[in-house]
Amino acid sequence: MPIRDISPPARMVIVGAAVVIVLAGIKVATPILGPFLVAVFFAMITAPAMAWLRHRGVPPAIAAGTVVAGLIGILVAAALFLWAAFTQFLRSLPRYLAALEEQTAGYGISSENFQIWDFIDQGTVIQQAAGIARDVGNIALDAFLVAIAIAFLLLEAPRLAAGLKKHFGAENTLYKHFSQSGRILIDYVIVRTKVNLVTGTGTGIFLYIFGIEFAALWGFVAFVLSYVPYIGLVVAAIPPTLLALVSFGPAGAITVIIAIALIDAAAENLVFPKIASQGLNLSPFVILFSVLFWALILGAVGVFLAIPLTIAVKLFLESWEETRWIGEMMNARDREE
Repeated sequence: MPIRDISPPARMVIVGAAVVIVLAGIKVATPILGPFLVAVFFAMITAPAMAWLRHRGVPPAIAAGTVVAGLIGILVAAALFLWAAFTQFLRSLPRYLAALEEQTAGYGISSENFQIWDFIDQGTVIQQAAGIARDVGNIALDAFLVAIAIAFLLLEAPRLAAGLKKHFGAENTLYKHFSQSGRILIDYVIVRTKVNLVTGTGTGIFLYIFGIEFAALWGFVAFVLSYVPYIGLVVAAIPPTLLALVSFGPAGAITVIIAIALIDAAAENLVFPKIASQGLNLSPFVILFSVLFWALILGAVGVFLAIPLTIAVKLFLESWEETRWIGEMMNARDREE
């Protein structure tokens, strides 16, 4: 039976069932698909560096190797920094707990009968630590595979683009839309990284001036977690806010919250409008729903890549007349406004 002869309700049921089957397959394939999506994400971020080297006559293989080696160096340095900073932070916890006891005593709250360890299952903590130790080998293997995938993506991207252009033709509507969508998605990832860099750097500088310890650590955490819209920065602001509460009282904590909110607002309004003006200004509901949805499907990878994945789905929906209205409904406002 031709699809045009199927009634609209039956067609919706068929399409819905197909979507559920595809999503179930994606969820099952997460151990393989997750590292691949991470590789695509980092390939997008490092694409300008690859293009810069190629324009200066560096052979493709050497350029890709240089970019991947540089990326690995940055990630290793970041991991060592986090390890050292968190280690020092954990060593300082007894001092912070003593200061917190002084704060609570000032408000007439006695800590004699209140011990935080009474509410923590130490056996569970030990089990979690052992699980993390066991996962180190798997993480190292995934990181190695991701690095190889990034190199191949950087090398193969021009050839794949040329092949699609040759197959479909430069004037083909589908090819034009695919090329435009790819550029928009890459621009989004790059601009989002710049916004996060401004937010993280600004947060770290403010916390350092304000006298919060480990300011560089909290600025880096803000940079990373800002890839998770709305929720990420709130989570990143919790540790420095608590430290400000311990060191300077409620007024200090409120000051930190307001300052981080202002820094993020400035970064979002000064840098991010470039990409929002290209019709990728997703509505707040779509953003929050996408984070929860992709987290359910892909786990931690889905949390950090929720917006790029949603943008890709949106651009895909806008490629056909029948589904274009769905993509347009995902906008924060009508493009004509």
